[in-house]
Amino acid sequence: MLLPDLWLVQRARHGDKAAFGKLFDRHSRRVFHLLRRLSDNPSLAEDLTQETFLTAWQSLERWRGRGALSTWLCGIAVNHWRTHHRQAHESVPLDEALVESDSQADPLAHCTQAESLKALEQAVAALPESYREVFVLVRIEELSYQEVAQLLELPLGTVQSRLHRATRLLKTALTAHFSPDSDTEKETCHVL
Repeated sequence: MLLPDLWLVQRARHGDKAAFGKLFDRHSRRVFHLLRRLSDNPSLAEDLTQETFLTAWQSLERWRGRGALSTWLCGIAVNHWRTHHRQAHESVPLDEALVESDSQADPLAHCTQAESLKALEQAVAALPESYREVFVLVRIEELSYQEVAQLLELPLGTVQSRLHRATRLLKTALTAHFSPDSDTEKETCHVL
């Protein structure tokens, strides 16, 4: 039987480490994958996952049960990543799941998936941090706009506009990258 998060949190607040261990087992994979996509460094993602759950353990009293525990944990994770990112100035690569193979009018359609992924990763890494965070959380992590707004403590409209702007910037960058006049295309795309 799967115990509700709220019950496990209440037990953990009273010092029940086994209850917190169940929360860790339940949510650590999602937190790790989020951090892995933000940092492209498995070791760093693992460290930040541990820091996230340490912070969660120390801050359990602050979670009121209004939103999903996973959203609260992802918020802590994003804050740890932001802190690390500011200090280390890392780039943000993406997962291969972002490359859509069935798009017909897409400027990426004539290149191999690996080449397209590399171009997409570079374009996302070049996005302003605020746009990149929203893009990764909505398009990669598949969080709802409302969850992202809560997680990043932003108005819903701001999340929507940042995602729209990120998408527009990515389309512009990728279209320029793969345009017939682009030197990059001649170097990276195979002629079929």
